[in-house]
Amino acid sequence: MDYCKTPWPWFGGKADAAEAVWGALGDVDHYVEPFAGSLAVLLRRPHPCNRTYYSETVNDLDGLLVNAWRSIQMSPEATADAASWPVSEADLHARHLALLRWRDERQLEHLMADPLWHDPLMAGWWMWGQSAWIGSGWCSGDGPWVVGGDGRICKRAGKEPGVGRQIPFLSTDGRGVNHAGTREPGVGRKIPHITDDGQGVNRPQTREPGVGRQIPFLTGDGRGVNRPQAREPGVSRQIPHLSDNGQGVNRTQTREPGVGRQIPHIADDGKGVNRPQAREPGVGEYHPMTMPELTRWMQFLSARLRHVRILNGDWKRATTGGATKTIGVRMGGGHCGIFLDPPYSTAAERAAVYSHEDFDVANDVRQWCAEHGDDPKLRIVLAGYDVEHTDLEARGWTVVEWYRAGFLKGGMGNVAGSGKHQQKRERLWLSPHCLRADDAGAQGMLL
Repeated sequence: MDYCKTPWPWFGGKADAAEAVWGALGDVDHYVEPFAGSLAVLLRRPHPCNRTYYSETVNDLDGLLVNAWRSIQMSPEATADAASWPVSEADLHARHLALLRWRDERQLEHLMADPLWHDPLMAGWWMWGQSAWIGSGWCSGDGPWVVGGDGRICKRAGKEPGVGRQIPFLSTDGRGVNHAGTREPGVGRKIPHITDDGQGVNRPQTREPGVGRQIPFLTGDGRGVNRPQAREPGVSRQIPHLSDNGQGVNRTQTREPGVGRQIPHIADDGKGVNRPQAREPGVGEYHPMTMPELTRWMQFLSARLRHVRILNGDWKRATTGGATKTIGVRMGGGHCGIFLDPPYSTAAERAAVYSHEDFDVANDVRQWCAEHGDDPKLRIVLAGYDVEHTDLEARGWTVVEWYRAGFLKGGMGNVAGSGKHQQKRERLWLSPHCLRADDAGAQGMLL
């Protein structure tokens, strides 16, 4: 399984563009991603991670997304536990409502108040729902369904945030944390071996042989630590009365009705609920509720993100001189690589797909690029559609077409309301100080 993947689907993810991005940036001393989203480009960085004097900083406005990344970073096992759940329509809506309620209670403000604060339960629920949700609207709060006063789901009468009641994603075998690769290979493919009394480590000889098969030694008055001499003086030297079913206070009538005095059934290997088939044959073919492969995935991502700085706020906070020019960049000969992937503008003719929408931010980003593109310390890559940032080309920026025919990613590039894809319009604009295909160390990296 490829662990260098985002554990949920994401509109506009740039996994296929990552090779071209890193070909343009090179092995920069500091990497900044102001619109983190799925972190598809960061996770596909071809250079070693967590190195001394190399740094990486990511940012996103969506607090639920940032909580997910911080939870993966700090509590991978707990996050995997919350995300490991089969697709269920009832759970999808219930968790959706719980996430909106949690966000409306301003819980996300803890992200700013405490550097260690995170909620792996909500993180797991969020990424699970993002993986099971069809299309846009996950945690947008624009749906008509809310929790009523009686605790039941109902259509809202007012304007409080609600969820949609669409069915979960079922058109393939799962995606994100629910994709088939997170399952343990072969689980449930065949019934366990039960045609005889066990084989291999489960064969009869590996069980405790002879336990309970015979009654204790009764033919004399005791031996070893039970010999007569070990008893207190005066204790009877004879064996107890065994010739019938009891006498005196031990007679049959003094017992609770139905209680038998016989030894248990040990003539064969068990019957009824104790028959061999009732035991766990082949233990080891089953896994706990949390899928082990998903836990390993979260643990890998935790290690990969160990030294990544995660910000939550406006993109401009991650592009200031203090945020981009670390000591190695400012004082030494290093470079800062910046990958900007803002929500595409109205020129892209796209639908609303994010929980925090802004059709104008791409224009602000383009203006920032025009102002900082000539800085020799910065290597900037800006993503967009073909008509969005052409003004930069007059300033020495290079445009790269990275979309490859045959790699259409579902509806992520659809024209709003048309069902017609436009991923062939995907472009990258490279600032003047980016590496080119013929630069040393970048040969063949750009598509």
